[in-house]
Amino acid sequence: MSIKIEVQNYQNENELNEFVTNPENMACLWHSLEWKQILEKEYSYKPFYLLAKENDTVCGVLPLFQIKSMVTGNRLVSLPFSYYCGIVTSSVDVQIKLVNEAQELANKLNCNYLELKMQKPLQEDVILKTRLLETTYYYTSILKLYEDSNENWKKLDTRRTRWAINKAKRSGVEIKTETDINDLKIFYNLKVKTRRKHGSPTHSLKFFKSIMEKFKREDLVKLWVAVHDKQIISALIFYTFKDTVMPAYIAADEKYNSFMPSNLLYWNAIEWGCNNGYKYFDFGRTEPNNEDLLKFKTKWGCDNYKIPYYYYPIVPNLMSKNRDSTKAGIITGVWKKLPVPILKILGPKLIKHLG
Repeated sequence: MSIKIEVQNYQNENELNEFVTNPENMACLWHSLEWKQILEKEYSYKPFYLLAKENDTVCGVLPLFQIKSMVTGNRLVSLPFSYYCGIVTSSVDVQIKLVNEAQELANKLNCNYLELKMQKPLQEDVILKTRLLETTYYYTSILKLYEDSNENWKKLDTRRTRWAINKAKRSGVEIKTETDINDLKIFYNLKVKTRRKHGSPTHSLKFFKSIMEKFKREDLVKLWVAVHDKQIISALIFYTFKDTVMPAYIAADEKYNSFMPSNLLYWNAIEWGCNNGYKYFDFGRTEPNNEDLLKFKTKWGCDNYKIPYYYYPIVPNLMSKNRDSTKAGIITGVWKKLPVPILKILGPKLIKHLG
């Protein structure tokens, strides 16, 4: 088998798009050209999207971005701000070729390390032949969707999740699915405040606008809001790609947390997914020390899996795995005290280094 590796450019972008959108492979929304364009525009990362071809036909893809940061170093990542977005191919030989090309690129760019965020483990033969180092730190939580949403309702935790959804309804919370730019601005303000509570930065309003504009054209993203007494008290942005619904960003006004609006948003999105033929609801990544969040997702009927990340030539000491350190504690503490207008300025500047 003669396999050729080339970097994505204007001439072959249609080939990449056709491969990524093919329902027969494991490519996700983060593999798309739209996501590439959003990251380039917002953060000026340098892309290296590797295409494997056999007989001039794309048979594998590995998207990469170089992140050069004075804070977090020089690295090659697949992919910033996605919790999985690694190699897509059914061939072990193609996997090896793509990894070898990525390793050569990382060396050429003087990167400290290469990071591949895979959804499922690579075969042992690939790991051995490419000298990749595997870690399984994070969990992912996947909910199977049924054609009849009542089947999903039966799997919800009765004492917590069903109760919270019914509490939201009894409190008069309603879900608005037709939204506009003003709703997005409200979501953004809530998101900044929500992230401040956790001591973490968030993206810019421009970033979220780009997501809505790029993916809205193909009906791949939705913004829904929870309303109480004509006021938006929670908001959810979720993706829809192939057979999966994926809640990407959620924010809420903490003054109304007792109304459980976010629970109702999640449930309505699950119902919508069932009614529209989707098979999975992907609750996303969770750190193992965030036990409360993992329990929250489990109570929706999710199955939790460890997801594999691969590194070369070293496994870095990432801040995301050391949130209990003194340095992380100081940064988090300061962030919680800053006023919202300052956070809107500093957030995008800081998060750029964390991609």
